[in-house]
Amino acid sequence: MPPRTRSAVRGACATRTKASIAEVSSPGVEVTSRVVRVGPRKIPTELITIPSDQSVKAPKYDLVIVPGNPGVPSFYEHYAKTLHALLDGDVDIEIFGYKGHTTDRYADTTGDWFTLQDQLDHLREYLKSRTSRSRDGTVLVGHSIGAEMSLDAMDKLGTGVVRGVVGLMPFVLVNTKSALQKFLSALVHITPLVYLVAAIVGFIGALPIPGLKRLAFSPITGTMSASPADLTRRWLRSDSIKNMALMGRTEFDALTALDTSRWKRHKDRTSLLYCPGDHWAPLHQMEDFERMKELRGMETVLESAPGVDHAFVLHDKSCLRHNTR
Repeated sequence: MPPRTRSAVRGACATRTKASIAEVSSPGVEVTSRVVRVGPRKIPTELITIPSDQSVKAPKYDLVIVPGNPGVPSFYEHYAKTLHALLDGDVDIEIFGYKGHTTDRYADTTGDWFTLQDQLDHLREYLKSRTSRSRDGTVLVGHSIGAEMSLDAMDKLGTGVVRGVVGLMPFVLVNTKSALQKFLSALVHITPLVYLVAAIVGFIGALPIPGLKRLAFSPITGTMSASPADLTRRWLRSDSIKNMALMGRTEFDALTALDTSRWKRHKDRTSLLYCPGDHWAPLHQMEDFERMKELRGMETVLESAPGVDHAFVLHDKSCLRHNTR
């Protein structure tokens, strides 16, 4: 079966947008960033909130954005503002932050790293603690591993807490056809190598000369837009690298098989968006989903707009067309 493009998506979507992220600006949007401490050890965690317009008493939509790894909300702020504008301000948006994944290092940063299971537990606790004002309930928008985390939360907490899941370039299963993924998995399973790279990054990040730091990190940030590049340079620290790489190790270990029964339970409440050339969410996996009789009815969409890739949050001018059911 050929992949369905956006023009072929059924009318189940209440909102269809065709605007470029770069073409949307929301100068009047109120954005609140805060750091909370979670768990017995009070691990720093970031959250970003964008409430509905003041004229809206009970917003139609309540969206929680669950990032990919690294789970730093600041990288998704531009995308969240875009969604807010495209939904005419009739939406509450929160960007969830992973435990220990922060833009900056804080005085009480522990340096601990957290597994995928730690973050799954953290997301569920966060969702149980919040109250939605929306008329239609809460929808999770998960990017990459955030899609897997979102589906897990809906399955464990029930549809009374999570109404549905939109997965953006979902990393839900190891791509056994990808040589790059095999290579990355091998690297993150070598603990001394991870700690060595983390130490080197930490040393560079501590350099007192901003221009030298910018030059040293340019191979990483060179293709990014200005704002994401600045965020990345702030984020690049020893504890950041350990958290990203060692959580990634547990992702590779956990996502070796598909729990078809879980997907079947939530097929009518799950939408997945893919883009060409993405080894984390490859098109052959999308086609496999579409061939599964037990998952018939689950929405899978191929993003046809040019310039969209897995790392769309690092490029302000990426065009991501978005459907919200």
